[in-house]
Amino acid sequence: MRAIDTNVVARYLLQDDPAQAAIAIEVIRAGVIVSSTVMMETGWLLSSRYRQSRDVVAAALLDFIDLPVVHIDNASGIRWALDRYRDGADLADMLHLVEASVADLFATFDAGIAKSAGAGTNHGYEQCIRIWWTRCHCNFP
Repeated sequence: MRAIDTNVVARYLLQDDPAQAAIAIEVIRAGVIVSSTVMMETGWLLSSRYRQSRDVVAAALLDFIDLPVVHIDNASGIRWALDRYRDGADLADMLHLVEASVADLFATFDAGIAKSAGAGTNHGYEQCIRIWWTRCHCNFP
């Protein structure tokens, strides 16, 4: 199985280069591995370069990871991050929390991450030496 880069996902989703889109479709149909960093970069590309709304970006990426031929670690966590992104959170910050779910704590100076993550996500927060710590024993839906 192949791992794919952001540009392959982008060509598949956007179909803006017919030759590359055809290759992307063929590669993806064979089964692919997609990293969370590729998801993050694709989200950034669609919102920044192609000026797509949060709703469009989140829906496109959620549909993409739901394809049976797309394999992604912690897909439920990625879905959670995309849902939070759709609601206004920074996608990179939410993916940082997903990736950090194996850690005991997530240290950040960004107090907004706690608010963006939402109350019902089983994240505990505490201020410790002026650093916001996010407990990442996450129960993603």
